[in-house]
Amino acid sequence: MNYNDSASQTLGTAAILALSQGLPNFIGHPVAAAISYLAGNRVFSPTFRAIGLNQWIAHDGKLSSRQLRQAIRKVYQNQGKALYDFYHNLDRPDEIRKFVKLSPSFEKMMHECMSGELKQGTLMLMPHLSGFNLGGLYLAQIGFKFLTLAIPNPNKGYAWQNKLRNDRGMEVVPLSMEAMQHARQRLQSGGTVATGIDRPLDGSDHEPKFFGRKAALPVAYVKLALKTNARVFVLGFQTLADGTIVVDVSPQVEFEHREDTHDELVFNAEKVLKIAEQHIRLDPSQWMMFLPVWPDAKKEVPTI
Repeated sequence: MNYNDSASQTLGTAAILALSQGLPNFIGHPVAAAISYLAGNRVFSPTFRAIGLNQWIAHDGKLSSRQLRQAIRKVYQNQGKALYDFYHNLDRPDEIRKFVKLSPSFEKMMHECMSGELKQGTLMLMPHLSGFNLGGLYLAQIGFKFLTLAIPNPNKGYAWQNKLRNDRGMEVVPLSMEAMQHARQRLQSGGTVATGIDRPLDGSDHEPKFFGRKAALPVAYVKLALKTNARVFVLGFQTLADGTIVVDVSPQVEFEHREDTHDELVFNAEKVLKIAEQHIRLDPSQWMMFLPVWPDAKKEVPTI
């Protein structure tokens, strides 16, 4: 994301924060959706094109130009609604309880983590879905504490969101060598760590397949899990038509050791990414990834 994109998104975030405090949902949702779309709807901006590319692949390359434009618009609108719900309900715990539901499998995993009886740490991996903000607040509210490794070197908008999260009981830190060391210690002591797995990396030597295509995505979490003998799960935050967010979790993912380190990292990362695909496919318009995951596929995308 370049400076102009970042500035536009920060301004859009600030506008949504300002209006969210006073407007009821039935007004706030459409207004926030419109602000988010207008702030980002520049066809030649890197963010707009990245969303288009990612949506094209997530829909298996089956969208027409018109359908792709609609898919991009829906992503921006869902981003606006999610930000509005986050800011509007920051200090309304009773409202958050109405929004967020936990699947039985997630509740089971969470209670295991909170019991203090586990000898293993737990690593929760997740794609960037719109329900994370409210879902994360709810989990902090009910006492489920975990360290979240967020994007490194966050811009002002992301740093602002992280501060709001941390002020309300979450523990979110930008990814760094120090943060990775902290995560390792947390897992070794039987604690819980969460991090995203679908944000592309520049200059990566590893390209696990994601939606059937090679992508320069992080694999360091594989090494982290293997070195700490942590349990591994993939989280999903599904937003339903009525706005309810369902926090779900996969069965435990069993990582495997391989003789070749490169093969070990890619093989296990692909296990995780295959499950993440399933969460995204439930509603690709809730996938909030604003960087191009498959830049080599840009020429395949229809002209908008």
